[in-house]
Amino acid sequence: MTHRLLTQFLRSERAAVAFESVIIFPILVWAWVGTFTFFDAYRVYNTSIKATYAVADLISRQEFDIEPDTMDGYARMLAAMIRDHDGVEMRATEVHRANDGTYRTVWSHATGTLAQLCGANLDSMADQIPNVAIGERFVILESFVDYEPVFNMGINDLSFENFTVTRPRYSGRVPYGGDQCPAPTS
Repeated sequence: MTHRLLTQFLRSERAAVAFESVIIFPILVWAWVGTFTFFDAYRVYNTSIKATYAVADLISRQEFDIEPDTMDGYARMLAAMIRDHDGVEMRATEVHRANDGTYRTVWSHATGTLAQLCGANLDSMADQIPNVAIGERFVILESFVDYEPVFNMGINDLSFENFTVTRPRYSGRVPYGGDQCPAPTS
């Protein structure tokens, strides 16, 4: 009798759907939350690249002096485009390629905790800078976006760093009304 009851119990399929649901539901929820987390990180990364290009293009089109307040406004616009108002910093730097082939900073404006590139060795960035003619000026725009995932699904806090170089559109330089970088002493 016990053997027959045990056999009937093992062959019964009456609660199979409920039992399978209890097993599968947490896996489906985990997969959905994980997909959301990875997609959100990709969205922030992709948006930060596009927003950096857009702000660099705006800066390159300036015909009149850009004041430091205007640059701070560009940084706020960058943060608004990325939809992250806390962890976005920006640094814009106009660079001149001197007759000896070295890069010299003309002006630099940084937001947040970033330092200006005045007096910095731009040769360390040479591998990121495209081939530029002697005497040419260009603007480097860097953006730094801190990303904290909504759910802890295997992605740690990230910092997306974007770097773009653009030429002035309408004149040979982008006029800046703030402090200029000091000329090198060498």
